Amino acid sequence: MSGIQSDISEPIDDSKGGTLPWGKFQQNKKDTVIMYLPLPEGCSGRNVQVKITSKSLKAVIMGEERVAGDLCERVVADDSDWQLEDGHLVVTLQKQNEGWWDRVVAKDVPIDTSKFDDVPFVMGDMKEHELDSMRDMMGRMLGGAS
Repeated sequence: MSGIQSDISEPIDDSKGGTLPWGKFQQNKKDTVIMYLPLPEGCSGRNVQVKITSKSLKAVIMGEERVAGDLCERVVADDSDWQLEDGHLVVTLQKQNEGWWDRVVAKDVPIDTSKFDDVPFVMGDMKEHELDSMRDMMGRMLGGAS
Protein backbone atom coordinates (compact mmCIF):
# COMPACT_ATOMS: atom_id res chain seq x y z
CA MET A 1 0.00 0.00 0.00
CA SER A 2 1.57 3.27 -1.04
CA GLY A 3 0.45 6.50 0.47
CA ILE A 4 1.63 10.00 0.99
CA GLN A 5 4.82 10.04 3.02
CA SER A 6 6.23 13.00 4.89
CA ASP A 7 9.56 14.40 3.80
CA ILE A 8 11.95 13.49 6.60
CA SER A 9 15.08 14.24 4.62
CA GLU A 10 17.57 16.55 6.22
CA PRO A 11 17.86 19.94 4.51
CA ILE A 12 21.25 20.97 3.23
CA ASP A 13 22.03 24.57 4.17
CA ASP A 14 24.73 26.80 5.65
CA SER A 15 24.02 25.64 9.21
CA LYS A 16 25.94 22.40 8.67
CA GLY A 17 29.01 23.54 6.76
CA GLY A 18 31.59 26.26 6.65
CA THR A 19 33.34 29.04 4.76
CA LEU A 20 36.90 28.44 3.65
CA PRO A 21 39.40 30.35 1.47
CA TRP A 22 38.25 28.50 -1.67
CA GLY A 23 34.50 29.08 -1.02
CA LYS A 24 31.92 27.36 1.18
CA PHE A 25 30.47 23.92 1.77
CA GLN A 26 27.21 22.46 3.00
CA GLN A 27 26.33 18.88 3.91
CA ASN A 28 23.88 16.45 5.35
CA LYS A 29 24.96 13.69 7.70
CA LYS A 30 23.90 10.82 5.49
CA ASP A 31 25.57 11.11 2.10
CA THR A 32 26.19 14.53 0.53
CA VAL A 33 28.68 17.41 0.63
CA ILE A 34 28.11 20.40 -1.67
CA MET A 35 30.95 22.81 -2.39
CA TYR A 36 30.44 26.32 -3.83
CA LEU A 37 33.45 27.99 -5.46
CA PRO A 38 32.86 31.52 -6.82
CA LEU A 39 33.57 31.97 -10.52
CA PRO A 40 35.15 35.03 -12.12
CA GLU A 41 33.07 37.10 -14.54
CA GLY A 42 32.84 35.53 -18.00
CA CYS A 43 33.85 32.04 -16.88
CA SER A 44 32.26 29.16 -18.79
CA GLY A 45 32.39 25.38 -18.53
CA ARG A 46 35.35 25.14 -20.89
CA ASN A 47 37.38 27.27 -18.44
CA VAL A 48 36.84 24.75 -15.62
CA GLN A 49 38.53 21.43 -14.96
CA VAL A 50 37.46 19.24 -12.04
CA LYS A 51 38.94 15.87 -11.10
CA ILE A 52 37.27 13.83 -8.37
CA THR A 53 38.69 10.54 -7.12
CA SER A 54 37.62 8.57 -4.07
CA LYS A 55 40.40 10.20 -2.04
CA SER A 56 41.16 13.55 -3.71
CA LEU A 57 39.76 16.59 -5.47
CA LYS A 58 41.21 19.17 -7.83
CA ALA A 59 39.39 22.18 -9.29
CA VAL A 60 41.08 24.54 -11.75
CA ILE A 61 39.19 27.68 -12.82
CA MET A 62 40.54 29.75 -15.72
CA GLY A 63 44.00 28.24 -15.23
CA GLU A 64 44.07 28.90 -11.45
CA GLU A 65 44.10 25.97 -9.06
CA ARG A 66 41.33 26.88 -6.59
CA VAL A 67 41.25 23.75 -4.46
CA ALA A 68 43.36 20.61 -4.58
CA GLY A 69 44.37 17.86 -2.23
CA ASP A 70 43.34 14.81 -0.32
CA LEU A 71 39.75 14.76 0.88
CA CYS A 72 39.18 14.45 4.62
CA GLU A 73 37.02 11.35 3.98
CA ARG A 74 36.41 9.04 1.02
CA VAL A 75 33.72 9.70 -1.58
CA VAL A 76 32.01 7.65 -4.27
CA ALA A 77 33.69 9.30 -7.25
CA ASP A 78 31.32 7.85 -9.87
CA ASP A 79 28.32 9.36 -8.05
CA SER A 80 29.96 12.77 -7.50
CA ASP A 81 29.69 15.55 -10.07
CA TRP A 82 30.02 19.25 -10.76
CA GLN A 83 28.20 22.02 -12.62
CA LEU A 84 28.21 25.78 -13.08
CA GLU A 85 25.30 27.49 -11.35
CA ASP A 86 24.56 31.13 -10.45
CA GLY A 87 28.17 32.28 -10.73
CA HIS A 88 29.58 29.31 -8.82
CA LEU A 89 31.26 26.03 -9.54
CA VAL A 90 29.07 23.61 -7.58
CA VAL A 91 30.76 20.31 -6.72
CA THR A 92 28.54 17.61 -5.25
CA LEU A 93 30.41 14.86 -3.44
CA GLN A 94 28.70 11.62 -2.42
CA LYS A 95 30.08 10.42 0.92
CA GLN A 96 31.26 6.82 1.10
CA ASN A 97 30.41 6.71 4.82
CA GLU A 98 27.76 8.53 6.81
CA GLY A 99 28.90 11.25 9.21
CA TRP A 100 29.61 14.96 9.59
CA TRP A 101 32.69 16.32 7.85
CA ASP A 102 34.61 19.03 9.72
CA ARG A 103 36.32 20.06 6.45
CA VAL A 104 36.38 18.96 2.81
CA VAL A 105 40.06 18.92 1.92
CA ALA A 106 42.37 17.51 4.61
CA LYS A 107 44.45 20.71 4.73
CA ASP A 108 41.38 22.95 5.31
CA VAL A 109 40.87 24.44 8.77
CA PRO A 110 38.33 22.23 10.60
CA ILE A 111 34.96 23.55 11.73
CA ASP A 112 33.17 22.58 14.95
CA THR A 113 30.62 19.85 14.21
CA SER A 114 29.91 18.98 17.86
CA LYS A 115 26.45 20.62 17.88
CA PHE A 116 25.26 19.46 14.44
CA ASP A 117 23.18 16.65 15.97
CA ASP A 118 21.62 18.85 18.68
CA VAL A 119 17.87 19.29 18.41
CA PRO A 120 16.98 22.97 18.90
CA PHE A 121 14.60 23.80 21.73
CA VAL A 122 11.55 25.24 19.99
CA MET A 123 10.80 27.80 22.69
CA GLY A 124 14.44 28.58 23.42
CA ASP A 125 14.45 31.94 21.62
CA MET A 126 11.19 33.18 23.11
CA LYS A 127 11.11 36.27 25.29
CA GLU A 128 9.73 35.97 28.85
CA HIS A 129 6.33 37.46 27.97
CA GLU A 130 6.02 35.03 25.04
CA LEU A 131 6.83 32.10 27.35
CA ASP A 132 4.21 33.31 29.85
CA SER A 133 1.64 33.51 27.07
CA MET A 134 2.55 29.99 25.88
CA ARG A 135 2.30 28.60 29.44
CA ASP A 136 -1.12 30.23 29.88
CA MET A 137 -2.39 28.84 26.58
CA MET A 138 -1.07 25.32 27.36
CA GLY A 139 -2.69 25.46 30.80
CA ARG A 140 -6.06 26.29 29.24
CA MET A 141 -5.65 23.55 26.63
CA LEU A 142 -4.90 20.98 29.33
CA GLY A 143 -7.92 22.04 31.39
CA GLY A 144 -6.17 24.16 33.96
CA ALA A 145 -7.48 27.36 35.44
CA SER A 146 -7.89 30.29 33.08
